Amino acid sequence: MKKIRGIILFLVLICVGAAVFCGGVSAEETKTFVDDVGREITLPATIDAVSPSGPLAQIVLYSFNPDLLVSISSKYSADQEKYIDARVLALPVTGQFYGSKSTMNAEEIMELNKKLHIDVVLDVGEAKSTMKTDLDNMQATTGVPFAFVTQNKLNDIPQSYLTLGTLLGNETRGKELSTYVSDLLKEFDTGMAKVGTNKVSMIYVTGVDGNSVHLIGSGENSYHGEVINYLADNLAGPAVTGSGLGDEYTMEDILSMNPDYIIVAYTADHAYYNDILNGEMWQSLSAVKNGNVYEAPYGPYSWMGGPPSVQRLLSMIWLGNLFYPDVFNYNVEDNVKEFYSLFFRYDLSDSDYDQLTIYAKNDSSANSTQTPVPLAGILVGLCAASVFAIAKRR
Repeated sequence: MKKIRGIILFLVLICVGAAVFCGGVSAEETKTFVDDVGREITLPATIDAVSPSGPLAQIVLYSFNPDLLVSISSKYSADQEKYIDARVLALPVTGQFYGSKSTMNAEEIMELNKKLHIDVVLDVGEAKSTMKTDLDNMQATTGVPFAFVTQNKLNDIPQSYLTLGTLLGNETRGKELSTYVSDLLKEFDTGMAKVGTNKVSMIYVTGVDGNSVHLIGSGENSYHGEVINYLADNLAGPAVTGSGLGDEYTMEDILSMNPDYIIVAYTADHAYYNDILNGEMWQSLSAVKNGNVYEAPYGPYSWMGGPPSVQRLLSMIWLGNLFYPDVFNYNVEDNVKEFYSLFFRYDLSDSDYDQLTIYAKNDSSANSTQTPVPLAGILVGLCAASVFAIAKRR
């Protein structure tokens, strides 16, 4: 009997050795990860093929390592393309899992997985009550692991990158990004403590249509307005809708608010910005009179959000210095270039920066592009020409 057992054990060892030698799957080739809704997931030990579940995950994953992307949730716009790696621009679209624009289809994921060999589908954002069940069902249907990482509020960002470092097998990169964000948030906490109750007032305009104006709302539950509410006195009322477009107000409402600053959402033709600068009803506002109307930079995403992710830190860098230059006394351009290099892997040139911030600067060169040539200047020119002509005749 002992001889038979010895033979069996010998054969088992040979089989195991053969499996390892021939590349068979072993326990060491997988790892277990617990995501931020408590789901225990079995993943490949080495992850190099990740699909994002939506726009927010796409931003975060790209900032971590664009080389991991094997699909994108949606195509990049023409305004975004110059900042994005050419390989990523050509990737197939797998759609969005959550939200009103949900298009992610289990069958399509299964079909694409045959070609892409997806290691994990990454979902990033705010944990919903049904998320654990939703992700379990999608994972069971497709056979592809789904993992969720929380990144909702600004204070979630540092931990989200540490979690991604563990999930994606690159703790060094995760710590690098986490440390940068933590240090920046600490700097702003210190600075805003100095500002105290002396905050400037502002509104963030996301749409203008005649007498209808859309603003991002205030309040602790205003996900899209978090940076605004942190840096300034947001004169808009508490957010009613969770939409990135915000809530609707009338021009009468805006006139009664009379903010110190007006920040305007970017459009390719700068339509909202021009409407405010040139619209008759806007001219009585202090912000317009004082030249404190600015369009939020855009590229590859709006610095103000849309969706609200790590790029919101750019709006903090920009607005902190714009509102409180004595407190946040740094070179905005240098800080922005550092951010683009670290998070977007894009070396921002001087001309890139000037183009991004063409309507976002408070210096004289920017102001010269913001406002039409004043009537007084035209009259002075005409008078000078007349004097010259009379002198010549004499």
